[in-house]
Amino acid sequence: MTYLSRLIIGVIGNDIHVVANRVLARGLRQAKYDVCNLGVSALPHDFIAAAVEHEADAVIISSINGEGETWVHELRQSFNNLGRHSILLYIGGNLAIGDHPREEVESSYLKLGFDRAYHRPSSLDILLEHLALDLVKSK
Repeated sequence: MTYLSRLIIGVIGNDIHVVANRVLARGLRQAKYDVCNLGVSALPHDFIAAAVEHEADAVIISSINGEGETWVHELRQSFNNLGRHSILLYIGGNLAIGDHPREEVESSYLKLGFDRAYHRPSSLDILLEHLALDLVKSK
């Protein structure tokens, strides 16, 4: 099988919400992506190590418990330090504790170096659309 790109996915930090992670993995595989799923409670260095080992094109992080921002502050810089400036970084889920406007929450993650952020997305379709566009641009 020919894959479109190699992706690392997982749920970051002290988060054990596995259902969305499995749905995401399945949807990405059906879209013909080569997916390495770190599962739940993955730490930033797990994403970095897996991305380097598998020569990933993108890292897609989930955070359902709202604590994602705590874990990802230095992620873009860590990839830059390894010479992986062009790796795509996406994050999605319930990205903030409490009720905050979508634009505000997503903007805070973009400022941290993420290429895309999805606060409380309603479907996987927008991720698949953006991923296809961004991967073409990054190559």
